[in-house]
Amino acid sequence: MPPLLQATNIFKRFGGVAALDGVDLELADNEILGLIGPNGSGKTTLVNCISGVLKIDAGRVRLRDRTITRISRTRRAKAGLARTFQSPRLFVELSVRENVEAGLNASRHRGDRKLRVDSVLQRLELTQLSRQVVSSLAYGYQRRVEIARALVGEPQILLLDEPAAGLNDAETAALRELLLDIRGEDCAIIVIDHDMNLIMNVSDRVKVLDEGRVIFIGAPGDAFKQQSVVEAYLGVE
Repeated sequence: MPPLLQATNIFKRFGGVAALDGVDLELADNEILGLIGPNGSGKTTLVNCISGVLKIDAGRVRLRDRTITRISRTRRAKAGLARTFQSPRLFVELSVRENVEAGLNASRHRGDRKLRVDSVLQRLELTQLSRQVVSSLAYGYQRRVEIARALVGEPQILLLDEPAAGLNDAETAALRELLLDIRGEDCAIIVIDHDMNLIMNVSDRVKVLDEGRVIFIGAPGDAFKQQSVVEAYLGVE
């Protein structure tokens, strides 16, 4: 069986700068892949190319045996790709429930909409807050709402861009358990984050980018044994 997700030889330039320079990525069923690297290494650009936010200059993206390189963001979402962003992109004037319901508009879910929303709200401990306007929530809960909106469509793959940013230790610990729980329900995850404790404790593998190129792919515990990874993060004196 082919990988669940396969991005092959991805190139993306902004002007004269190569943000991605021939990057490959594979994601297996039920895998959590940590995507890490210093600022500006191309992590978010890669996720944007996979999800259809950006058009790639060259390369191919496949979801199982279907090429999705040129299809729209909406069609990718309906095919099973869901994502969150570095800063939550929520309808802040709407309620928690209304925000989560919005995730059904471009999804592959075909069951009872109310039951699905109720289930996701309960799972992310948002039921008691469901009628609150999102702008009134603490930042950690806004993060949960965005993840709930992504999950409500029953995606095959969840792309998370810095989900732990701005969270305290308790919220990050709860996020870690949530990611492991999601993975256990037939949803693979790609997670970008600078919280190495989170990445090392949830990832089956990590991929390290630097200046638009892959410099490591393998077990989380081996990443920082590589001189190239240490140099990318810490620099060379």
